[in-house]
Amino acid sequence: MKFTFQKSERLTQVKIIDSLFQKDSQIVAQRFVYPFRVLYQFGPQPLEFPQILISVPKRKFKKAVDRNLIKRRIREAYRLNKASHLGEGKEKLPDFLAFVYIASTIEPFDRINKKMQQVLQEFSNTKKDATKIS
Repeated sequence: MKFTFQKSERLTQVKIIDSLFQKDSQIVAQRFVYPFRVLYQFGPQPLEFPQILISVPKRKFKKAVDRNLIKRRIREAYRLNKASHLGEGKEKLPDFLAFVYIASTIEPFDRINKKMQQVLQEFSNTKKDATKIS
């Protein structure tokens, strides 16, 4: 598998993004692994690759340069680690993932990469639950 991050892997559908961030939603699950809050849900029909969204709050990082740096680090960590969790015999990742950066400082890439591995490993170890879109 190639270590790429294609446009088809980016979550751009407004309806799905709204459903991910809807308060008290029954179809969305979340996990906290510092420095991430991960929101996820499974779609009605499985996708080949999960679609992801990366969000860095403007409230904590006023400068766009800082927000873009964090997003680049998260995207690179995901790109490098997704291949080991998408192969044959692995539990499928959720169809839609949103990574919200909750730290108040800019973490080094090593820590972000390690935590991304931890998040993806947790998804590989757990079974699909009742978070399907109807």
